[in-house]
Amino acid sequence: MRSEFGAEQSKLKLNFLLVILTGASLTLVSWFFYHQVEKQWNFYSTNIKKVYLLHDDLVQHLGYGGFIHDFKNLVLRKDANRYEPKLRKSLAEIHEILFQLESYEQYSDESITTIKSVINEYEINLETALSLIKNNASSEEIDSSVKVDDSQALRALAKFHVGSELRLNEERAIVDRNFLIANTIHFASVLVFIGVLILYFYKLNTSIRKEHQLTLKALEGSRVKSEFLANMSHEIRTPLNGVMGSLQVLQSNLTKPSNLDTAATALFSCRSLLKIINDILDFSKIEADEMSIEQIDFSLFKIVESVQHDFRSDIEDKSIYLKINIEASVTEGWEGDPVRLRQILLNLVSNAVKFTDTGGVTLNVSKTGVNDLQGLVFEVVDTGIGMSEQAQSRLFERFIQADNSITRKFGGTGLGLAITQKLIKLMNGVIEVKSMEGQGSTFYVFLPMEASSVKSFDMQPGQASNPNLSKISILVAEDDKINTKVIDAILSKTSAELFFASNGVEAVDLYRKKSPDLILMDIQMPEMGGVEACELIRLQDNEIPIVALTANVLKEDIEKYHKAGFTFHVGKPIDKNILYTTIVKCLHKQIEALNDQL
Repeated sequence: MRSEFGAEQSKLKLNFLLVILTGASLTLVSWFFYHQVEKQWNFYSTNIKKVYLLHDDLVQHLGYGGFIHDFKNLVLRKDANRYEPKLRKSLAEIHEILFQLESYEQYSDESITTIKSVINEYEINLETALSLIKNNASSEEIDSSVKVDDSQALRALAKFHVGSELRLNEERAIVDRNFLIANTIHFASVLVFIGVLILYFYKLNTSIRKEHQLTLKALEGSRVKSEFLANMSHEIRTPLNGVMGSLQVLQSNLTKPSNLDTAATALFSCRSLLKIINDILDFSKIEADEMSIEQIDFSLFKIVESVQHDFRSDIEDKSIYLKINIEASVTEGWEGDPVRLRQILLNLVSNAVKFTDTGGVTLNVSKTGVNDLQGLVFEVVDTGIGMSEQAQSRLFERFIQADNSITRKFGGTGLGLAITQKLIKLMNGVIEVKSMEGQGSTFYVFLPMEASSVKSFDMQPGQASNPNLSKISILVAEDDKINTKVIDAILSKTSAELFFASNGVEAVDLYRKKSPDLILMDIQMPEMGGVEACELIRLQDNEIPIVALTANVLKEDIEKYHKAGFTFHVGKPIDKNILYTTIVKCLHKQIEALNDQL
């Protein structure tokens, strides 16, 4: 499912990148051609302006008011002193203008050559005229010799004008052509870009539809998984309720200390298993890393003793040893999560025992400090098969074991060490492993903890005084016969009057007939479930406390039961102390009145 989502996201990103690259490429191409047109037009218009200004200067210096005008006055008046300087200055300026015009493509070489030839002829005529004036020739003689006429200059200038017009038209045609190309490319780029956008949005819409389908598929898978987890939780808790409930009843009837200790150890194991089941089956907690860590006072010695007790039969069967070494400086009481600590030790010792056939396993407990943190160090050392470096690198991966031969020979899911590492991390601890094939393994765990101020841990868990419920009637709706026996045994110590129903129909009927003070209602029952029965009873009575007594303990289940009208919720397997506490909360007024009478 994740790979499909990833593939769709990759396609979407690729399409988006294609849109960006296409748009950027077309924009650059269009900009290039527009820039070329602009550059060409600026160059052309600037040069034409300069050429026409120079041409205008040439006309002024050459035509009437310029060289021709002064040359005719020289011939008529024969005043060389006055007109010779003007004429020579005009010729110098004309040569300078022609020199500048030669650098522009807009002014043709042919025009320059024609005008230069005319100027050269004018210079020769000027020298001839000055010589005749010195010889006192008449104006008519001078004019006849030099033939002062501007027709040649006018023809040369006219030829330049015609050439410039042709050049101007050619340049304009080139600019127009390039502008048309740029405009066409721009229009085409817009069309292509719009087409790519349409394609992209089509792909986007397709991807969204597919992602929606995958989401629905994932939600359906999540729903099925949730239903499976809920059913699995219920199926595991139901038989565990019989075990734990029976142990609690048995414990209350024992007097021999060793038997009491055995029952307490078994109950402790049941509660540890229940806590583990709660977190393993709560899929959302596991996936979202929301597993909580408690901080309570506990006895380290009792946890270590319970671990040793749990593996007694295993080590006897394999003829190996399990040694416990607790450093003298380690005190009994500590603050932390005893269930999580026990789970960590159970996982590590279990692995060590599983992979050890000769020799044995040693659990060393010491007190130390790491980075200014005080805490406990647990070392689990075995003389088993050991591990290769490659196996150690994958040791804490979920559902992974060293190799397939390990799975075939020793079994297991490969989940224990992954959970162990996660628990240690949640407790801000550290785990390390050293191992060599054929030479055993050593697991090192440091857990930061504070010593507890509690001095005595003699009180066994679950031991609580039985509340006096005489003259109080309780209706119990439970279809499982074992659970019925357990509840009956637990509540018989309270002297309450008990009525039992095996389904919701019987529960509603008994409620109407007996009017009990309290109802303990199972949820999953034949004919009518607990929720429907509770809703029917609430139509007649909103005051009577109704407790949901069920193996359904998921958060959404508890919220649903409260909305349906249940007063409290007690999960299975039933903890006698929790059940008694809940009953007292529901019936505190009646119990206080009863105690006052006594």
